[in-house]
Amino acid sequence: MKVNAKGGRIFEGIGWAFLSIPLMAGVALASGGAEHATNWKDLLLRTVNFAILVVVLYKLLKNPITNYFSTRRENIKRLLEEMEQKKEEAERKCAEYKAKLAMLDQEVEKIIQEYVQQGERERAKIIEAAERQAAYIKQQAQLAIQQEVKAAKDALREEVAELTVKAAEDMLREKMGAEDQERLVEEFMIKVVEAK
Repeated sequence: MKVNAKGGRIFEGIGWAFLSIPLMAGVALASGGAEHATNWKDLLLRTVNFAILVVVLYKLLKNPITNYFSTRRENIKRLLEEMEQKKEEAERKCAEYKAKLAMLDQEVEKIIQEYVQQGERERAKIIEAAERQAAYIKQQAQLAIQQEVKAAKDALREEVAELTVKAAEDMLREKMGAEDQERLVEEFMIKVVEAK
């Protein structure tokens, strides 16, 4: 079974650390002086036991630790990939929102222009309606003036006619004598009889 480079280095470091412990213990015991006699056979058995323990632990823990580190590395790698995807998605959404904001500014400007144009159309309609109303009022005023002028002319004609008749009567009275009055009464009576 192959161990990847990082996992193999870790186990080698752990193995050398475990192997160096009994050797250091032996050196420490040996430096204690004459009081403690060094039992090389005991030290060798302990070192062999410790080495066997290290080999057994290495064999037992190699796969779980390797699996732990490889799954940990895979999880970190997957997490980094997810974060990269989320970052790209966030950047894409940011660009999309910036584009929408730019379009929103254009849309607001377009709506404002539409309202201005609508206001101009309404203003033109109001002015046109006012002009029509003014023309109608002017026409009605002209008709009223014409009627007033006609009525004034008619009244003036009647007054002139009355004054003319009165002036004529006055003139006739002055010029007309008793004979003329009798003759007029006779003519009037003949006309009344003929009319019956």
